[in-house]
Amino acid sequence: MDYFNLKFHNTTIKNEIFAGIAMFMAMSYILVVNPTVMSSIGMDYNGVFLATVCVSGFTTIVSAFYTKLPIALAPGLGLAGIFAGLASGPEAVKWQVLLLATYTAGILICAFVKFSVYDKIMEIIDDDFRGMVMSGIGLALFLYGISTTGLIKKQNGIYILGSIDVVPVVITVISLFLIYIMKRYNKKGFVLTGLLVAYVLSICVSYYTAYQQTGISVNQYLGEIFSFSYNATDITKVMFSFPDICEVIYDKKTFLQFIHAIFVFTMGHFFDAIGTNMSAFDAINSDIDPRMRETVSLKRVITVDGVGNVVSGIMGTSTVTSYGESLVGIVSGGKTGITALTTGCLFLLCFFFSPLFTSMATYVAAPALIYVGLELVLRFRAYDRKKVAFFIYGLCLIAYVGMTFNIGNAVLYGLLIYTVMKIIIEKKKPVSHWWLMLIFAAINLVLNFVV
Repeated sequence: MDYFNLKFHNTTIKNEIFAGIAMFMAMSYILVVNPTVMSSIGMDYNGVFLATVCVSGFTTIVSAFYTKLPIALAPGLGLAGIFAGLASGPEAVKWQVLLLATYTAGILICAFVKFSVYDKIMEIIDDDFRGMVMSGIGLALFLYGISTTGLIKKQNGIYILGSIDVVPVVITVISLFLIYIMKRYNKKGFVLTGLLVAYVLSICVSYYTAYQQTGISVNQYLGEIFSFSYNATDITKVMFSFPDICEVIYDKKTFLQFIHAIFVFTMGHFFDAIGTNMSAFDAINSDIDPRMRETVSLKRVITVDGVGNVVSGIMGTSTVTSYGESLVGIVSGGKTGITALTTGCLFLLCFFFSPLFTSMATYVAAPALIYVGLELVLRFRAYDRKKVAFFIYGLCLIAYVGMTFNIGNAVLYGLLIYTVMKIIIEKKKPVSHWWLMLIFAAINLVLNFVV
């Protein structure tokens, strides 16, 4: 039985597995980054690491079987930053309260799908806007890939020139060159090959540095990397860490913080997921009926996102979301849920072999992110330049997403502005549900500037 419709998508299990490995390597940086961010607000590092592994693996595998699409999920880097931001500063919210807010936000997202809020929003989004968001995500991946090499860095929300570190730059250039050469000669697995070369070279550099400092032997160094190492009890330090409900409800300040966090996580994640998932779905090279995009597959992915939030709150980590890096797996040839299944299984393996995966330098993913990002950005060339106002608007939206990686705000406010432009410039009658965007935008503004 061809559960994943391999014949329909004209693909093979081998291609899907290779794409899944490439997808995992492109997003594995979160295994180190998320625990680092969350431990800065007092959460246990090892506990968050294990929670990240379990949640990422579980939700991605569920996505594989439920949606049959090559879309992987994990705690979002931006969403982890929002979580940490709310838990720090003079008006800091207890991280236990934020976990409860994450759990509640997941339920609300599932409710949005159940009661057709998602369907109404997708009726407003046309192909041109989808293309803008996809190119914006491409620019975000491109810039993030470069930033991992140190050439640029983010400061106060914008990218500036960084310091040149020769090793990451050279490894990235070598791997990127290999990717383009293999692509030029139509060799399969070109993205995965580039990632593996970057990983092997990074391990060699890491060993050389360790050897200079400690004189460690190759066998000893490799033994540490490939060690079977885990402590399952660490996850109990963050798992089921919800606060006392009475404390939240009857303390006015805590209650307001709790409501604020719920809406921040719900709206930020909901619109972020819409933008990421529709871009990933559009990038899949198949002849699926376009009407299925909103009515079947993508709706199921948003549901998995909501369930992922619920699981994240229980396990003790920040909000899980569909990853833009899924596009790495898709561009690598992934077309079905087997790609996501492979990625999910690799995440779960990290539970037992954490040194092997956490030893992966962040810049290892740079070649794939740069290549995929550039491919997506260049797709905007097909946009009709005769529509001058919309073309300029598209460039501004792409720049906003690329510089901030805030897909949620881009879809929320960007779609509202885009709809108004359609009404004024093209004299088109607005879709009957566009007032929903006004409500969401108003709530978001109130939460950002009033609460």
